[in-house]
Amino acid sequence: MSTQEKRCEAEGNCGKEAIGRGRWIAGISMVAGAAVGATAMYFCDPHRGKARRAELQQKAGGVGRRAGHEAAIKAEDLLNRAKGVVAKADAAFERCEETIDDDVVAERVRSHMGHITERTSDIETEVVSGVVALRGTVSPDKRRHLVDEILAIPGVKGVRDLLTSAGSARNVPAST
Repeated sequence: MSTQEKRCEAEGNCGKEAIGRGRWIAGISMVAGAAVGATAMYFCDPHRGKARRAELQQKAGGVGRRAGHEAAIKAEDLLNRAKGVVAKADAAFERCEETIDDDVVAERVRSHMGHITERTSDIETEVVSGVVALRGTVSPDKRRHLVDEILAIPGVKGVRDLLTSAGSARNVPAST
């Protein structure tokens, strides 16, 4: 009879659950002790233990360096994003106070259009008091995107969309 079983009988709270739980704990403790012992033998082996310890040290150092590098990259990314948010907020306040020359706005619009559509030569732009008028042809799938992007350009107060969709009835020449 184990000491736990004797104690259980003395206290009068003998249940199969209490005895079973104690055996599980003893079994887990024995397996954990064996694992710790095997690990100690593996690293303290007189023939290969020193090499195994050195390999473990190198791997742990590599993991630490990679984690530090990843943390630095994440921190830099977060810092750059924060700077971008501050710059956007700053620009929004400056936009309210400052008027931008129509020629500058027109150049910004032409530059952005080159990123959205391939055929910028088919689109004429005219800027009057910050309002951009767009004339010409553009593919139907890019039309809304083009207008939205131009509205986001600093200095643009509005967009007059006089564009025709490529392939629409207005672009087809009349038959003679």
